[in-house]
Amino acid sequence: MEIYPFLPNPLGFRCEHICFDQNSVILELFSTTSTAICPACGQTSHRIHSRYFRTLSDLPWMGMAARLRLRVRRFFCDTPTCSYRTFAERLPQVAATNARKTYRLAQTLCRIGFAVGGEAGSRLSISLGMPTSGDTILRLIHRTSVLIPATVCVLGVDDWAWRKGQRYGTLLCDLERHRPIDLLPERSAETLARWLAAHPEVTVITRDRGGYYIQGARSGAPQATQVADRFHLLCNLREALVRMLNRYPQALRDVARTVAETQDIPPPEVMKLEPSDSSVTAPPSRAQQEREASRTRRQERYNQVIELHQQGYSIRQIARQMGMHRETIRKFLRCGQFPERATRKYPRRIDAYVDYLRQRWEEGCRDAAQLTRELRQRGFDGSYHMVRRCVAPWRSPNDPPVTGCKPTPKDHKRFSFPSANRVAWFLVKNPDDRSVEEQAFVEALVEQSPNIGRAAELTQTFIHMVHEREAEDLEDWILQTHQPDVPSELRVFADGLQLDYKAVKAALSLEWSNGQAEGQINRLKLIKRQMYGRAGFDLLRIRVLNAV
Repeated sequence: MEIYPFLPNPLGFRCEHICFDQNSVILELFSTTSTAICPACGQTSHRIHSRYFRTLSDLPWMGMAARLRLRVRRFFCDTPTCSYRTFAERLPQVAATNARKTYRLAQTLCRIGFAVGGEAGSRLSISLGMPTSGDTILRLIHRTSVLIPATVCVLGVDDWAWRKGQRYGTLLCDLERHRPIDLLPERSAETLARWLAAHPEVTVITRDRGGYYIQGARSGAPQATQVADRFHLLCNLREALVRMLNRYPQALRDVARTVAETQDIPPPEVMKLEPSDSSVTAPPSRAQQEREASRTRRQERYNQVIELHQQGYSIRQIARQMGMHRETIRKFLRCGQFPERATRKYPRRIDAYVDYLRQRWEEGCRDAAQLTRELRQRGFDGSYHMVRRCVAPWRSPNDPPVTGCKPTPKDHKRFSFPSANRVAWFLVKNPDDRSVEEQAFVEALVEQSPNIGRAAELTQTFIHMVHEREAEDLEDWILQTHQPDVPSELRVFADGLQLDYKAVKAALSLEWSNGQAEGQINRLKLIKRQMYGRAGFDLLRIRVLNAV
């Protein structure tokens, strides 16, 4: 949007003189018009009272700051009833009354402020030949008006965190124009309902599955069609799978061992170096001690929960006595044994050379620098520190020669025990996109647990239904989840879809989704962090809505 009238060539002036300073250029101008209009009565005057000079900052010229030295005239007002006896001629095409910057310079600084903020904009403007302060840029931004479109037919609604977990607001997007149109200071049904009541032309509202926006859209715009976000539908499905898999920790471990054996992948314990009795065991590190202490505390809490449950206490009573969340206690009771925390191994560049390092280590080479040079000859492009971190766990305090180590099979990869969260990703993945190990894991898991297999089948059916927009199959899918062989977590997810049935069905039949609003939330986060916590909601709203 145009913030100030932009005229690259101001009319009605003639240049008398140009002079150069150290880092600036000064242009002396005077008006060529013979009359002026009184700002009070609007009458034209021809009589000149006096002249004076007015200095304005303008856009830079050849990288130098430019200043306009205007010779301005004062005129007599001949209207007897006018309150002005004399008045200065106005420059409506150049600058505002009493301004020290031209319109086009103010507009450029305002755009810089929208892009990078006040202090950062000040530093940038100085390097571009437009020296100004951060406060001046903020004042220019605050003077900018925000124009909300008169008609909004398709509206996207999403929340944003001013302070995560404590304070939230609401972002409204026009999905047809692909831009944000308003920012609300809070996340509540009443605020959204008031805004929608002032815009009765809204016909479609896309939103996530939060209760605030469901109630607000229902009361503020009953005529609008609500559309649930497809991305959040899939996220809710994966969360239901995670809750289901948390009840089968031992099954996940058994399947992981089975897959490691059938795929000829040694489990993590085989890959560890086992020195002989003559070697000295290195003391545990501080991080290992902290992990062991944390595990001990978790196991004590687990034992106390099981003991209280055996004594007849309810989940709510155990939660109050232990100071724990009820869902954590339910997870402890469902597992049947102490749930270990799964660790995930991330691929490293040095993993392909671990077998060679073990061989050289057993041969007596303990110099990480020498090992690095040898690996570089074999194509390793990592650093010396990678090699040193890799061999560090093999060292002992006296570093005796390593003997009696089990030979490590070559060209083998590790397959660590996956967590419930990771297995849920396996189940929601397209089977064609799974790796060989992931596909083998899913097949073994489905074979061992028919309930998980049924959940995996329904999961793939729902994902296909969302991707292909097959809304007519939604009701049949919900009925299938209520069969006896379907886990309860998937039935709870389906019951939630039933409560929001119209919005979910609209998501599977209409083209609209909340993806645009999610993208604008990311842009809002960037702008909010650029402000360094100095400004408030009003400035944030102006910067977000005035897209550069």
